[in-house]
Amino acid sequence: NEKKELFGIFKNIISKTSPENEIIRPSLVLPNTKKWLEKFNQPIILTSSLDRKYQATLVALGNNEERLTWVSSDGISLSYDNGILIATRGYSQDLLSLYYENPNKLFKSNYLHYKKTHRYLDGENRYSDIEFKCTGKKMRPRSIEIVEYTLLVDKYIETCANSQHKYKNEYDLLSGTTVVVKSKQWISPVNSYFLTYNLYAFQKF
Repeated sequence: NEKKELFGIFKNIISKTSPENEIIRPSLVLPNTKKWLEKFNQPIILTSSLDRKYQATLVALGNNEERLTWVSSDGISLSYDNGILIATRGYSQDLLSLYYENPNKLFKSNYLHYKKTHRYLDGENRYSDIEFKCTGKKMRPRSIEIVEYTLLVDKYIETCANSQHKYKNEYDLLSGTTVVVKSKQWISPVNSYFLTYNLYAFQKF
């Protein structure tokens, strides 16, 4: 069962990471073939700006419970909690932390209202918090293709707004699970959205 196999790979990712692994950097392209993915000898994710001008492969740096931090060869790091981007380091306007709904509760729901708070630093190195009211909604299943795998996914749409900003995050969940395989998430007013492909779900070691 492909779904169970992929889900097992996701759950076992922590035991397969090791800090001494060397970062490998094949040419940066959006994921397209299994052969491309086989060039990496350790778990990776791929991030990209929406216009695809800025792309990076990142390897696992460490974990804290279900939270995973990934780092690129040039020092950019991203932290996720079950697929939700909760912190960045190395961008022009970093997301220092995020107050957010529990990912399992969120992704198991069909419709949910909740609040989020994004924390940044202002020009004087003081905390600057932006609060949002959000609505989450699960859409009907559809098929997507990632590195030559065709997957049935449940798209989860998260719409958040306040008086100054509004954004819409999209999460592709392996259908029937809370496992995020691909997402489009808003980082900050300056950096806007980034795509994340959780490619470690498709790797074999």
